[in-house]
Amino acid sequence: MRDLKLSVEGQWWDSLLYKGQLHLFGTDGSLSIYAWERLVADLARSFGENGVALRLAFSESNAIYRSAMDLQHVRRCFANLASTEFEISAATLAKYCVARSDNGFPFPHATSAFHYDRLIVATGRGVFAAHYDPDTSSRTKAVRLSSRGANQAWPAYGNVAVAAGPDGLFHLDLKIGDREWPKEQDGGRLSERACDACDWMFNNIVGTSFEEGSVLARFDRASGTTDSSIPLQDIVGDDNEESTEAAWKVGDVDRLEDLVGNQYDTGEKKPLIWGSRDKLYKVERRHIAVYRLFSSGELKFIGKVPRPSDLNTLVSVKTALFGLVFEFDESLLVLKSNSATQTFAEEPVNWRVFPRSKRYENHLHILKDAVLEIHSYNHDVDQDQYHKLIGTRVPLSWRE
Repeated sequence: MRDLKLSVEGQWWDSLLYKGQLHLFGTDGSLSIYAWERLVADLARSFGENGVALRLAFSESNAIYRSAMDLQHVRRCFANLASTEFEISAATLAKYCVARSDNGFPFPHATSAFHYDRLIVATGRGVFAAHYDPDTSSRTKAVRLSSRGANQAWPAYGNVAVAAGPDGLFHLDLKIGDREWPKEQDGGRLSERACDACDWMFNNIVGTSFEEGSVLARFDRASGTTDSSIPLQDIVGDDNEESTEAAWKVGDVDRLEDLVGNQYDTGEKKPLIWGSRDKLYKVERRHIAVYRLFSSGELKFIGKVPRPSDLNTLVSVKTALFGLVFEFDESLLVLKSNSATQTFAEEPVNWRVFPRSKRYENHLHILKDAVLEIHSYNHDVDQDQYHKLIGTRVPLSWRE
């Protein structure tokens, strides 16, 4: 199925999709909220029967993986679209605005994410958060969870993984069950190695370092809590968020070069390793080695893919369902799960993916000076989800 692009006019610093609403952080320090599901539904309706393709591409991407879905009909809808590119003007977007205010966080921030109606924002002045009511589109005043400056704050399982640059990798307990925010805290240090980025591999945290070596902080289920027989790959996030009923305790913190090191590692510099959900990636001379994390905690080598580019000028990399996104000094490169590549030559203001989402996990948002480009990648439905090497695996529950 074809990839689609939706361009939204405006000057934005960051974008978030959560529970049917589009949150846009303006370059003027504002935060505007739009009725995204309604906007997409109206746009899709204008294309008649073929509008199904737009709805699945931009607001209900998980539905395309359902076993009951008539994929032949869906393919026809995608194929029959006269164009793969669509536009939303500023005037049209304004019709769907449900709230606008000062964003209330230090600006500009590094990253933003939602977890259980909590907006978590990482900044150089610390990690901040605010409660959000999706029914009224209102927010509480932002509070500081930690004064530690952060490159990234990534929530899951009632905790926040924090990449704190030279200070290392940390985690914060959100205490989801409490009525009040936890007191400001330094957080639990998981690694003293410099940490440039972080992500969750199921209930474990991977801390990525470009210079000092990456780590995998394992969290064990505390005894006497929720049944641990639930397969890890069945846990999903975002609008259908992970259960926080189980208590987790910090286990071993592994240096990843010790687990996946081999003869292809040269020199004193540690290999670049990152991961998300079920897969870990390691840069080698000519290839990227791929490892799968099993529920037992075992990491198993499952294959290699050719390096899509010279990675010497790599700034960051993120994993999504549809593939890998590499950021360079002046460009982005997407390595899709079908091995195809796509390059965006212009340096963006910002960009993001939604790897923990259930309805927007096929999105790549590229924020430019005067437009937000939403790229919808729809090729992944044709991939063998268990054997594919590039991109994360679709949770089995999505097929129900």
